[in-house]
This record gives sequence, C-alpha cells and structure tokens, in this order.
Amino acid sequence: MIHRSKYPTVFGGAAACLLVLTTVATAQEASKSPGPKQYPAEMNQKFVDPNADVERFVKQFENQGRDVYAKREAIARAVGPRPGEAVADIGAGTGLFTQLFAQRVGSKGRVYAVDIGPAFLKYIAEQAKKQGHERIVETVLNTQDSTKLPAGSIDAAFLCDTYHHFEHPQAMLASIHRALRPGGRLIIVDFDLRKGASQFVKHRARAPKEAYFREIAAAGFKLVERQDAPVLKDNFYAEFRRTEHKPSVQP
Repeated sequence: MIHRSKYPTVFGGAAACLLVLTTVATAQEASKSPGPKQYPAEMNQKFVDPNADVERFVKQFENQGRDVYAKREAIARAVGPRPGEAVADIGAGTGLFTQLFAQRVGSKGRVYAVDIGPAFLKYIAEQAKKQGHERIVETVLNTQDSTKLPAGSIDAAFLCDTYHHFEHPQAMLASIHRALRPGGRLIIVDFDLRKGASQFVKHRARAPKEAYFREIAAAGFKLVERQDAPVLKDNFYAEFRRTEHKPSVQP
C-alpha cells in the first residue's frame, strides 16, 4: 500500500532564481555552523521523479563495487530482524535490504519500504511479488519531514546510505523515534568521512559520523556498542536504542 503525498512544485522564471539564491544562502549559513552541513534539497529531486529510471539505479546501487552491496549479507545478519518483527527500511531505494529483511521476519512479520520516490516503491512492490514477499512488504511514500509510519509500529528502523540525504534530520529523527516501540533499534549505515576517506565519500558525506551521532543522541537515542559490527570500506555501521527522552522536534 502506498501512502500518497504531494510532489514538489517546479517553479520557473524569477521564482526559480529566488529558490536557487535561497538554497545557496542556506548552504552558506549551514557551512558556518558547527554541526553537519545541510543537504541540498535539489539533490533529492531525481529520486522524487515518478518517472525515474529505476533499472538505471539498480545497476548503480547493486554492484559488487559498492561497499554495502558487497557486504549486504553481513549487514543483514548484523541487523538481525527476528521472525514476526516489524522493520522499516527507510530510504529503501531499490529494495535490496527490504527483500533481505522480508526473508528474515517471515510471514508473521512486516517490512515497511519507506521512500520519497514513487517509482522506487512501485519497483519494490513488483520485486516483493516476484519473491513471494507481497504479504510481508508494505510500501510507504514518505516526505522529508516524516516517515509516515504510525506511532509504535516498528521494532527496528534501518537506514542505508540515507541519513546524509535528510533535508530535515531532526524532524525525521523525531518521526522515527515516534514510530519505534519502546526499546526499539535504529541502525544506520552511511558514508564514513574519516581520515583517509576516498573522494567518493568526501563528495557525499555531509559530516563525520560523530556529528551525526550528536544529532541522533539529541533526538532520543543511545549508541549501542557492537563488537561484531560489519567492517566496511567506505561506510560505518552504527546501532542505537530508542530512549524515553522526548525529541525537541515533534513529527
């Protein structure tokens, strides 16, 4: 089931110029702040396009040269969703982990494929049907402010190379906090802007992971030490637990 939302309006003429100037100004201000820089909103437009060529993204995302694809089984094992659990794959993209999680939660579980791109959700639904997961996988069209998931509906939230795309991190974290059940887990895999990071990572990460962790802690999550976390080349793997701390931004 896909939850509908309005697509962004495309402006022209003077309005477009104003939008560009505003975006540049916002980015400049963000670059001066001690926290992570703001992700440029226009960078996400290619995903929102209802006519996006998903097969092209499959070739781009699902190849052995991509860190998280090569280590997909190790990541899925580390996340470790159990039979009957409800997991949200937020920023599901081509649904790679959606289908891997569906195998693990089984017929009594639920995997929510959450994404801002209707074309990607359509593709995920088609793949779920082909793999016999159509009764397990539910697609959810979200926004940059909300997961659109009901309160207390999931045991775990998973984000793979998605966190750095958030245009409004605190609002999204508040929405995830609300959707998680007490003690629920938030697992994040994202580009690791560490010393010696590749140019590929430097062009994509909006901050070192420590800055992300501060954002996440402020939203009501506690970092969990995992000695068995997958070792990744370009990415980090981090797990958090939902606490009863009330986020400052409500979904």
